[in-house]
Order: sequence, then C-alpha cells, then structure tokens
Amino acid sequence: MNRTEELRQQMIDQMETAIAEFDKDGCGDLYGDSVHVDIVTARRTVELLKKLEAPVEAKWHYYTNEENKARWKCSECGKVCKHNPYYKQYCSQCGSKMRCES
Repeated sequence: MNRTEELRQQMIDQMETAIAEFDKDGCGDLYGDSVHVDIVTARRTVELLKKLEAPVEAKWHYYTNEENKARWKCSECGKVCKHNPYYKQYCSQCGSKMRCES
C-alpha cells in the first residue's frame, strides 16, 4: 500500500467515524446536518480529491546527473528514478500517468 492509499484509508475511516457519531447522537435537530472534522482531515481530504479530479499525463525526462549516471525525472512532481522507468505506468509520488519522452 503506497502513501496515497494509506492517507485515503485514514480519511475514509475518520469521515465514517464522524458520520457514525452524528447518526448515533441524533444531533440533527440541534446542529443541522453538519459533521465536524479536524483541519488535518479536511486538508488531506481536499488533497486526495484534487488528485482524483483528472488523471494528469506526465513524462519521464531523461538526464544524466553530475556523476554521469542516467536518471529520469517526472515532469509533474520531480520524482527521480535511478533505473529506467519504461515499465512504470504511473508515478509513485504524484500518481500521474507516465510515458517516456521520445
């Protein structure tokens, strides 16, 4: 499970807990239809939803580092791969759909 999937699962758990507490307490009459979550949960939820908006297409840009070793960099987030990412269809850091530059 990658970091994005872990955060996604945490957000689902926290939101389900808040909804269950709301349903259990029956507070609909007193407070309306709102559920309160902490700011960290709100920020992470927004971040995850933005990642799900539309798949971004990015490229693996080839370059050589200062030691003349081959490297590939994601054009979206800057993640560096030390080995040829030809078979990596998605960036493990930002989740972009990847292709090698021609």
